[in-house]
Amino acid sequence: MTTFFGILCAKGGVGKTTTTINLASAFVSFGRDVIIVDADLTAPNLSIHLGVPTFPRSIHDALAGEIQLSECLYFHPSGLRLVPGNIGYEHAKTVNLQNFYSALQSLKQKADIVLVDGAPGITPEAYAVIQAVDYIITITTPDLAAVSDTRRTIKMVHEAKKEILGVIVNRVRGEEHELPLENIQAFLDIPVLGTIPEDSNIRAATQLHGPVLYTIPDAPVTHAYKRLAAKLIGQEYTAIVEQKKIPSFKEGLLKGWRLG
Repeated sequence: MTTFFGILCAKGGVGKTTTTINLASAFVSFGRDVIIVDADLTAPNLSIHLGVPTFPRSIHDALAGEIQLSECLYFHPSGLRLVPGNIGYEHAKTVNLQNFYSALQSLKQKADIVLVDGAPGITPEAYAVIQAVDYIITITTPDLAAVSDTRRTIKMVHEAKKEILGVIVNRVRGEEHELPLENIQAFLDIPVLGTIPEDSNIRAATQLHGPVLYTIPDAPVTHAYKRLAAKLIGQEYTAIVEQKKIPSFKEGLLKGWRLG
């Protein structure tokens, strides 16, 4: 059985795409078969984060009815599978949302978990994701502006009569001016699923074109994502120091991409 999660936020810049990639990678580390889908259809960048800006086939082709969504699945060396978007300007102008639900549902039985990286804001793109998935997870940073915008996402989910699991509080520094977790939870009236610390290893992983769990396996943020994934699937997690060689760009992160 395939479970579909939508990853959404009303405010850009809070780490939605980074969270999608690394949460998916954490699920893979627990033996789950995972697909990530770039559903930010006007500004897709999942593939940019993973080192390949353009692919021959994308979700835009599937939404146009030219191919099945399963025909634009690509394997990353970390074990992730990706449905990319097309970053071209012309594709952004001609997005067809009418086929989104049926296209996404065609991935049933092709993975244990499908994580859908939705567009930021209160937009038709975001609403299409809400309608097509089983559960919503929203992302915020611990500041008032981001948390306030998160309420808009929650309201949109409630109006669609879909289930929101909770909020991930990202880029936590532990500084005095940050909103306390209990205040965030009370203000949003949904559970705080977990926290992800601010960690420069995220930027390093982006430069290496892979999830931080794959490129820097013992970073503090790596363990945070694993704890979060374990909680979501009801599994115990104890941090263990891993020794893993970081592959160079030529050794696999770009070279290892393949269609599947």
